[in-house]
Amino acid sequence: MDNGGGGLFIVVLVVGGWFAFGDPPRTVAGWWWPESSAPWETVDAFFYPDRNNLYLVQEQDGLKSLQACREWVSAAAYANNDPTMSRSDYECGLGTSKPYGTLKVYRNTVR
Repeated sequence: MDNGGGGLFIVVLVVGGWFAFGDPPRTVAGWWWPESSAPWETVDAFFYPDRNNLYLVQEQDGLKSLQACREWVSAAAYANNDPTMSRSDYECGLGTSKPYGTLKVYRNTVR
């Protein structure tokens, strides 16, 4: 019986298509680290001093982890005289952002 390696060819074709047209690191990060940053990802922090006006924002890009994002946001809240974050809000963007018009779209945004 000679199957000619057709199954292997299809697997290689599918994986090659995934690498050519997809984003394997982003996909794998979504599978294994859905609510935190993968070891190879950076995190961008967004702090809103006034939760009712999201046009006012302080940003810090390239943080090493979700915990580093939360620590930076906590320091920003303290510097804005709102250590309990009763008037402010924040979010952490996981992974590299992809532009969508004037927006930044992340793999996930978490608090």
